[in-house]
Amino acid sequence: MALAYSSKSYALSEFFKIFTENSNHKKDPCKILKEIYNEVLELGSYNEENFVKREFFIDIDRNDQNKEEHVVVLNSREGDKEKMIVQVTYFEPKRKNIIVRYAKNTRKILCFIKEEKIEIEGCDYDENEIKSLLPEILKGIRNKKKLLKLINNKK
Repeated sequence: MALAYSSKSYALSEFFKIFTENSNHKKDPCKILKEIYNEVLELGSYNEENFVKREFFIDIDRNDQNKEEHVVVLNSREGDKEKMIVQVTYFEPKRKNIIVRYAKNTRKILCFIKEEKIEIEGCDYDENEIKSLLPEILKGIRNKKKLLKLINNKK
């Protein structure tokens, strides 16, 4: 009986630990978007382009059937403010060949940055979806940056 009780309390503590340790779930979506903006801006543009476009494959939905989602972050200047689009493409596998995947759905977030403030202009996600999605995207971008830095350090 004591073993069952201790197992139950351990499981509950591990469950709540996930939510208390991940402060990104409590953050304002605009703050996370600002962090995404900064991380992508730090990667820079290609070939002196006047915009920054970066692509990432991130396992957002933890679905082993489709493996990863394709995330594109595009930053460009529009007058006195910058525009950022975060686009996520979700895949589904072809039935006969699980390696081949087709785009099932694409959703995006459009926001503008002016003087360190971010305004979400349009969003294909509801409030709960965006609060769980954005931290995963930010984590995926940071993981890719860590990998890129490791590769650059070997050169």
